Amino acid sequence: MLLRPLELLIAAVLGGALLAVFVAFLLLRVGDDGSSANTVPSPLTATTPDEIAVESLGRQAVEALPKGEWPLLYDSFSPEFQARCPRDQFVAAGEADAQEQGDQLPLIRFVRLEDVVFEGDTAKGVIVGEVTGQSEYRIRGAFQRVDGTWKLAPAGATGDCT
Repeated sequence: MLLRPLELLIAAVLGGALLAVFVAFLLLRVGDDGSSANTVPSPLTATTPDEIAVESLGRQAVEALPKGEWPLLYDSFSPEFQARCPRDQFVAAGEADAQEQGDQLPLIRFVRLEDVVFEGDTAKGVIVGEVTGQSEYRIRGAFQRVDGTWKLAPAGATGDCT
């Protein structure tokens, strides 16, 4: 059975539209440098001991403040971080953050870890937290294995106790 001219036109328009959508999808996913850009975050499904340890640290980093366990988190940081942020400054920064959060403090919770990349004894990812009933927020996270144990590490261009 042959298609009529109107059916051919509709098929050509739909085919062209699908092709245009596909090309746009590819262009939006790959940046100029060939890296993935504008991609959907990839949540970590922790299955290996390293993934489980890093996810646990991400959870602790978010949940320590609302639980009032901020001072205990200090020992979960790498020696590099501790060298530039003495314990007393770390505790003071946590207390200031807790006061700043005010009534929202008990609403803060860990949601997930995304886009985790392991490179030897280091890992990077995005820690996703939430102020319950309001919005999610994202924090760049860095992790370092020290003497066989994963620790929180300074992320990117941070300084002192930040």
